[in-house]
Amino acid sequence: MASITVLAGDFLQGDGDYREGVLTLRTPLYPWPGLKLPLRKFRHLEVANEESFNNIQQAIGYGVAGAMLLGPIGAFAGLMLAQKETEVTFMATLKDGRKLLACADGDTFDEISRKMAS
Repeated sequence: MASITVLAGDFLQGDGDYREGVLTLRTPLYPWPGLKLPLRKFRHLEVANEESFNNIQQAIGYGVAGAMLLGPIGAFAGLMLAQKETEVTFMATLKDGRKLLACADGDTFDEISRKMAS
């Protein structure tokens, strides 16, 4: 299950998830089980912003391990080994005209866009 955050649009802000071709949005109006939006109801999907950042927890863990093994040089090497993560903010338009601005991790967005293309 992949996490999605609704930022704006015709839906209230809230959290949601993506699983097997369905976005489930949990907002104040639809707290549980949430509003289910199958991808077949979407017309268009476009990237609004894409941002890469280092995974801080992983960087700290590798830095500490490197420092313990090799001192300051090991700490620096450990910090450099941390993986970069991507967060994608995207705009989705449904076939009924409603719009959704949301963000998700890069892998989740790639999966959503692949499902919509097929």
